[in-house]
Amino acid sequence: MELLERKLNQTETKKSFKKVVRLYDIWSWFTESKAAKYVIEFSDVRNNESVLEVACGTGVVFKEIVKRNPDGQNVGMDLSPDMLEKAKKRLGKIKNVHYELKEGDALQLDFEDNMFDTLINNFMVDLMPADTFDKLAEEFYRVTKPNGKVAMSTFSFGKKKANKFWYRVARKYPDLLTGCRPVSFKEHLIKAGFEIEKNLEISQNTFPSEVIKARKKA
Repeated sequence: MELLERKLNQTETKKSFKKVVRLYDIWSWFTESKAAKYVIEFSDVRNNESVLEVACGTGVVFKEIVKRNPDGQNVGMDLSPDMLEKAKKRLGKIKNVHYELKEGDALQLDFEDNMFDTLINNFMVDLMPADTFDKLAEEFYRVTKPNGKVAMSTFSFGKKKANKFWYRVARKYPDLLTGCRPVSFKEHLIKAGFEIEKNLEISQNTFPSEVIKARKKA
C-alpha cells in the first residue's frame, strides 16, 4: 500500500481537533490505548529526568509520565489549544508534580539542543506531510540528549487483513480520521542518527499501530 499524501495547514488542523476534542478520549481508548501503554513502557521514564512529549493531546500519556517523574522536568506541547485545555484539566487533578503545557510546532521545537532525556510522540507523524518526516526526525534528534531516547507510536499499515479497512477509510474519508493515515517513520529516525532498539506492530480493534523505541547515539 502506498503512502497517502497530506498537506499541512495548521489552521485547519486546529479546527479539526476543536471539532473532535470532546470525543477524542473515547476514540483513543478504543484504538490507541494499547499502543499508549507500550509507549509508556518503552519510555522507561525515571524520576528527576527531563521529558518532552510532542503532541501531548489531551494529556493521557503525559499524565502517566508526570506521575513517574514528579520531581523532574516535564513539558507537554501541542498545536491545538483545545487539546491542551483538556490536558490542563486532566493534569490539574494530581498534586506535587512539576510540568509545563504549551502550544508549539513540532517542525520548530522551541528548545535548546541536547535538552531532554526522553522525547515522546504519539499519533502525530501520521497527519504530517511526507516531505516533513526528515525534518521531524532531525528536530527529535536535536533536542534529545546524547544516549537519550525516543518512544513513539504511529498509525501503521498493519500486517493483518482486517487492518486494511483503516487504510481505505483514510484514503476515502480522511476527515473522519482528522487527516491521519498509515505511515512508516523508523527509517527517518535512523537517517537522523537514532538507533532503533524496539519496534512493535500491534492491532487494537483492527486499528494498526507501530510503536518504536529509538536511542540517540552517545
